[in-house]
Amino acid sequence: MLRRLACACGAATLALAPAVAAPAPNGTWLSQPQIWFYATNGAMSGVMAQIRAEGYRVVFLDVRNVADAVQREVAAEARSQGLSPVVWVQSPQYRRMGIADLVHEARHGDGIQVDDHFFANYSMAAFYRLRHVYNKPIYCSIQPFQAALVPQVGCNQLDVQCYTAQTFQSCLKLADRLGAVVSLSTQNTLGHRPGLGPRLFNTFLWPDRTP
Repeated sequence: MLRRLACACGAATLALAPAVAAPAPNGTWLSQPQIWFYATNGAMSGVMAQIRAEGYRVVFLDVRNVADAVQREVAAEARSQGLSPVVWVQSPQYRRMGIADLVHEARHGDGIQVDDHFFANYSMAAFYRLRHVYNKPIYCSIQPFQAALVPQVGCNQLDVQCYTAQTFQSCLKLADRLGAVVSLSTQNTLGHRPGLGPRLFNTFLWPDRTP
């Protein structure tokens, strides 16, 4: 009898124990070649549905040299699947982009992402000019060594690029300190996803088999 009671109590305890919080998908990136591949093959709707089915809420889009009509299509397909399309402004320094150029490139998105290339090559004053003229969300992305470059205000969301396995744990601590999303590399750190606890995470890039 006592043994049966002990078993019953143990089962009740397990039933009442809080579930371990799982990491939560946040955003994933589509590169320019991926965008061209899906658009050319009429598969854009399908890939956006797959991204949403994995629990992601944001899709970051590299639209360099992508035709305006295709940019519109990509953003529309993302929204139709309940995703927020955010334009990832890649390597603005090499294209000598001013603030007006960044705003123009993000014209079809629901937000803009400025990343480590921006923070390495543009002043804080430039970021605040962007914040002043751009009225949609700004997603900021940094490498761990750029923590001192994070603006005090103006980033609607910050992520830290935890792309190196050897420094992953210290990168996690930095992300926690900054209240940032953890960005994982499909090549090096995506395998650490189960150990993120309740943290939000991004995936760079969307892990498919396109060129």
